[in-house]
Amino acid sequence: MTEIKKQTRKNESICNKFKTVLLFISYYINIFIDKIFGYFYNSRRIQIHKCTNPIILSSAVSVARRIRKGELKSEEVVQAFINRIQEVNPILNAVVDDRFEEALEEARKIDKDIQIGNILDVDFQEKPFLGVPFTTKESTAVKGLSYTFGLIRRKNRKALFDADYVTLMKEAGGICLGVTNIPQLNLWQETSNPLFGITNNPYDTTRTVGGSSGGEASILAAGGTPIGIGTDIGGSNRIPAFMCGVFGHKPTSHLISTKGMTFRTGKEEQTMVVVGTLTKYVEDIIPLLKVLVAENICRLKLDQPVDVKKLKIYYIMDPKDPFVNQFRDEMKSTLASAVNYFTEISLQKPQELEFEGTKYTGKLWKYWMSKESDANFKKDIMNREGETNPAMEILKHFTVGGDYTTATIFNFVNCLLPYPNGEWATRETEKLRKQILEKLKDDGVLLYPSAPWPANYHHTALLRPWNFNLFAIWNVLKFPVTQVPMGLKNGLPVGIQVVAAPHQDHLCIAVAGELEKAFGGYVPPFQTS
Repeated sequence: MTEIKKQTRKNESICNKFKTVLLFISYYINIFIDKIFGYFYNSRRIQIHKCTNPIILSSAVSVARRIRKGELKSEEVVQAFINRIQEVNPILNAVVDDRFEEALEEARKIDKDIQIGNILDVDFQEKPFLGVPFTTKESTAVKGLSYTFGLIRRKNRKALFDADYVTLMKEAGGICLGVTNIPQLNLWQETSNPLFGITNNPYDTTRTVGGSSGGEASILAAGGTPIGIGTDIGGSNRIPAFMCGVFGHKPTSHLISTKGMTFRTGKEEQTMVVVGTLTKYVEDIIPLLKVLVAENICRLKLDQPVDVKKLKIYYIMDPKDPFVNQFRDEMKSTLASAVNYFTEISLQKPQELEFEGTKYTGKLWKYWMSKESDANFKKDIMNREGETNPAMEILKHFTVGGDYTTATIFNFVNCLLPYPNGEWATRETEKLRKQILEKLKDDGVLLYPSAPWPANYHHTALLRPWNFNLFAIWNVLKFPVTQVPMGLKNGLPVGIQVVAAPHQDHLCIAVAGELEKAFGGYVPPFQTS
């Protein structure tokens, strides 16, 4: 028996040494990738225009308040953001279709109604974003605007109706300026498609904006809109928020209608996808969320005060997912600085956690994606005009070309690989969910890493595709989570995720607000005058 134990320990030692060598090699391969792409891209970097109008740096809440008080006219606000889009969009390629003239007409009507007394205080209370512009992603239906999902088969397609959440925003007084770029069918962590091209990061135009709400986060960070609305099925809202240095909140699941989001009808019973908020400031998150959840607001506690010092703070420095690259120093120090801050102010010392289930994110997410009701990638990518043959499309892409990006081809390859065992995936998901819930309850939050490093160079996600697992785990578990910007490192945004138990959105938003005060939150990617 002793010999068996010795041999087992020896085998474990050999295995650990082998893993260490692999991690060492992987670490330097990724540095080499960045050096090569940096050499190619750095001379192509373009600086976006400086800000000359302070309106574009205002929160949506403050803009709405000033319109209400008569300090600003809606037309003035809308024109300021239109001007900003026209300044920066030729560089960023974020907004792909607009309704500027209609937006200005709507703003003028609001101003006139305010002037002649047709709009009273009660109207402002019912319409919290009256006269305030917003944008949303191109895969969401906005009547009269592009609705292609980045698919060549849908070229020139315009939406014939408004998605449910767009309707809610308009009823709240919001004025839609346009729709923003996405990857094909939203399924990639880089925003690029054959119809509209690639979107650039305002902090460094050689870098990705993430995906799928990449155009939305890019134009928001650049000052082209006061608030944005994205969607999130595997980090689609939070990845761009991280890459572009803004706040991205993924709410508790099943509270906001999905009707009008790509092919979704709003009748899907089980889904990981959820509408998410994108804002420059924390103060905009709850007012925007209240509009989006509509009658489900009673299921959240958004007005409940939170004493952040009394919260239980947990953190995970490394989920130990073998498919996620090693964390670089700037990301380690970012999470550590948040932990240290709460160590100083909290009544209870933050506690580090470790869960075995976080190692399996990729498998779990793939399984639950296969269970998305009324969603079939091989049909959807064909605009539901038949079913594609992944093997044929892969061959075509690398020979004569085709209708799909290399990222979509990667998804085709993934289709050909075996799916995880359903019983195992269900068991591991419930086990991890239960373990985390036992810790968080209704008085705790979890600080979690966002990425191994700041925004990649364009296209490098194809060489390390699984880092999105850090975001996707919270779609699998359907927990609310806020992506929090924590300043810049080497000119690029860094940040962390703050997770709470379902229906405890107010906790992670409150912690996001505390971190915003402590670390500065959003930092503009341009000069201000």
